[in-house]
Amino acid sequence: MSRYLGPRLRISRRLGKLRGLTRKKPFRRVFGEKVIPPGQHGLTKLFKRKSGETDYLIRLKVKQRLRFNYGLTEKQFVKYVRQAKRAKGSTGLVLLQLLEMRLDNIVFRLNMAPTIPAARQLISHGHIRVNNQKVNIPSYICQPKDIISVSMKQQSLKLVNQNLQEYYQRMRFYKKRLEKTLAYVLFKMKMTPTMANALELINSGKIQVNNKRISMPNYICQPKDVISIFSNGALRKFKVKDYVN
Repeated sequence: MSRYLGPRLRISRRLGKLRGLTRKKPFRRVFGEKVIPPGQHGLTKLFKRKSGETDYLIRLKVKQRLRFNYGLTEKQFVKYVRQAKRAKGSTGLVLLQLLEMRLDNIVFRLNMAPTIPAARQLISHGHIRVNNQKVNIPSYICQPKDIISVSMKQQSLKLVNQNLQEYYQRMRFYKKRLEKTLAYVLFKMKMTPTMANALELINSGKIQVNNKRISMPNYICQPKDVISIFSNGALRKFKVKDYVN
């Protein structure tokens, strides 16, 4: 069955970040507080667009996000919707359950592949097994007790291991970056019992970095920064270098 083979980044810019479609982050142009639509005439479209979005446009975007994220054609998506309507319970919840039970999505969730299209390729080339049986159908619906494994071939193990190593390396980078954010530093300094309390302090404007008010919880602190905290009418200052390596 046919599937979308066009530029993925264009879809991400139009509908928002889709982790299952591509690893690339869409470049978002901003005019004031509004996001400029993609294309060379995006700024013109921004001023011509009517204020607000219609209910139809909102539903259409949600549908398109699901379809492109899971790599479905329109015919496949309609099939899943009809199947979800026949089942008991909330149609939307059942629909998401059916999409998440697809083999290509499960391989992607296990971080064996960076995207769902990459997971489809792994499955189609026979690198993935279900219950020790070769399955080359990406839309195969898995059951709760199924065992997903990698074919015991050198090429299969090499591909999956490479994808896993890239994932772990990316997670280590994000972890180091998270440990330098303002909210985490406040929590690490034991100025707040939880991260939620640190976010409240930042949003309330009681935190300053180098005598400048900071309202972004993901602000990256530097070792030379000095954090000022206003609480109960008192001012306390701390040096970041004493808490961040």
